[in-house]
This record gives sequence, C-alpha cells and structure tokens, in this order.
Amino acid sequence: MSTTHWPKSPLDGTDINVLSGILRQWCTRHQCDFDGEASQAKARELVQWFEFGVKDPSELTELIEGKHWQVHSI
Repeated sequence: MSTTHWPKSPLDGTDINVLSGILRQWCTRHQCDFDGEASQAKARELVQWFEFGVKDPSELTELIEGKHWQVHSI
C-alpha cells in the first residue's frame, strides 16, 4: 500500500463558511437552488480557485461571476 501526498491544505470550518456564503450569494443573485446542478458546478469552480490560492472573498466572488474576463475600454 502506498501513501498519497496531497499538496493542498484541507479546508477548515472557516474556509467552508466563507465559500458557502459566497456560493449562497451567487445562488441568490442568479435565482438558482443551492443544491442544484448550476450551484454544484459553481461550487467546484469556487473550490478550485480557493485551492489555487485565491483567498479574498471579493476576488472569489468576481471570479465565479466571470468578471475577471471583462476588459473595459479607456
């Protein structure tokens, strides 16, 4: 039997509370069920961003809203 070395830190209770709060706000804005497929897809995306190193709630919110792709003209 081999041991798997996972390079990511586990999510703690505070992390879960922050991520679920962001997801609940997203669900409210987009009028979708917290337990629905769209919400599950956004939850996966949110956790991926968090594991990538994005920890700021405002930045996470913008990322799952897709605002990081918007470019404004000068």
